[in-house]
Amino acid sequence: MNPFILIEPEAVTGASGTAAALSGEAAAHGGQAAASAAVVPPGLEEISAANAAKIAELATQASAVIEAGAAFHAAHGVAMGTSAAIVNLADAVNYAAIGQII
Repeated sequence: MNPFILIEPEAVTGASGTAAALSGEAAAHGGQAAASAAVVPPGLEEISAANAAKIAELATQASAVIEAGAAFHAAHGVAMGTSAAIVNLADAVNYAAIGQII
């Protein structure tokens, strides 16, 4: 087993873009969930009004969860991109230092 962690910054940068794309897709689904709250107006009886209120509440909760997931994907994408940049910088600094020694 290799005791070192190997990383390919280019692959991490690509994954960063994928995570950002997931963020946008998730945000779009959040809007769809919110739109599902706009149900047909309830009938005059109490049960229809209660069901419409429950549907609106669940749609609002689903939208909030999906939007939180979108925010997570956006932050994760930024973190991965930053990690790749730091690895590239560290490699360049180490290469320069080793080059001076050799």
